[in-house]
Amino acid sequence: MFRSPDPLEDRLRAWSEQQAALAEFGLVALQSEDLDAILQRACELVARGFRAPIAKVLEALPGKDELLLRAAVGVPSEVATTGKTIVPGGHGSAAGYTMLADEPVISHVPTETRFEPSEVVRQMSVVVSLNVLILCKDRAYGTLEVDCQDEREFTTAGISFLQTYANLLGAAIDRHRAHHQLAAAATERAVLLRELQHRAQNDMAVVTSFLRMEARRAERSETRQRLESVGQRVESLALIYGRLYQSGATHAVDLAGYLAELVKQRFLMHGHEPDDDSSIRLHLRLVSVEVSHDRAVAVGLIVNELVTNSLKYAFPLRRGAVTVSLERTEPGKACLIVADDGIGMPAEQFRGHGTGLELIPLLTKMAGGEFRREERDTGTAGTLTLGIPDCLTGSGDPSG
Repeated sequence: MFRSPDPLEDRLRAWSEQQAALAEFGLVALQSEDLDAILQRACELVARGFRAPIAKVLEALPGKDELLLRAAVGVPSEVATTGKTIVPGGHGSAAGYTMLADEPVISHVPTETRFEPSEVVRQMSVVVSLNVLILCKDRAYGTLEVDCQDEREFTTAGISFLQTYANLLGAAIDRHRAHHQLAAAATERAVLLRELQHRAQNDMAVVTSFLRMEARRAERSETRQRLESVGQRVESLALIYGRLYQSGATHAVDLAGYLAELVKQRFLMHGHEPDDDSSIRLHLRLVSVEVSHDRAVAVGLIVNELVTNSLKYAFPLRRGAVTVSLERTEPGKACLIVADDGIGMPAEQFRGHGTGLELIPLLTKMAGGEFRREERDTGTAGTLTLGIPDCLTGSGDPSG
């Protein structure tokens, strides 16, 4: 037996479909960063929720009385193309009139007298359309439109549903805009910071050259040595900025690469080839450990002082070896050791052996570590224990 449709049951089913479509779109709007995908999905779900063949998002073009078709379903490419097709604003389309009226607009196209239906609407043989505003924080973005090709009555509940959809869409557009503004600002800050790093490196090179020139002019050997020591410390800072600039990093420094370059430079500065067996040899055993820029500066200065001290005083016969090792000892901990097999230095002499070594306690505090020095059977070793945040710690292979 044929059973006539129950209007109430049909309305309840339609309402349920609308709520399901609204819930699904809420997830899309919150999770996706692709605005085009969000707009397209909005059209698809609106058409499904209204059981309508056509749904469109039109964006008002700033400074123009026109709207751009941003997304659509049910509109063939020979009629209109998303991202390209323009419709008139103001009284030249239902969407334009909605922007003027600042409220939802229902249009019965065959009898419409308030505005001219757009060419897209005419070609699609639309009979009834509903437009609501998509409102963002600072302006009306455009309209969300539903078109039907047969007679249709849009109820108050239907208008409310579409407006809720449009409000969600406006919030998604605001979120997308804020995300890209933040991303652009972060990129700009990174570029500016890299430029600052590059300039700092260049400025330090100038300072280093000036100190070397003054050291050559100095008549007293003590003055010359102090100027040379200051110049080497400035060089160790310049290395930090150079590595940050080359890697594109803005905060994290890989100690392995930085210390390897620093120590090799010190060897060359003192007239030693790191790989020359006939001179003072260099052994590097470094794993990749990332630390902040500030801590890398302090660690680099400590290593600079210890290696320089070994090269200057531990090898009167200019034969021996310096070993620099860095390893992970346990989760969140790293151990740095600078050792030589030279003649050694008593603790009291170590404490009074110049400004550089006197700075080590202060530099250790800056590095957030603990330092100890020990005399061995042959040579001297300095050990720096560091706490390393897991989020900044790399796990590379030994180098050197």
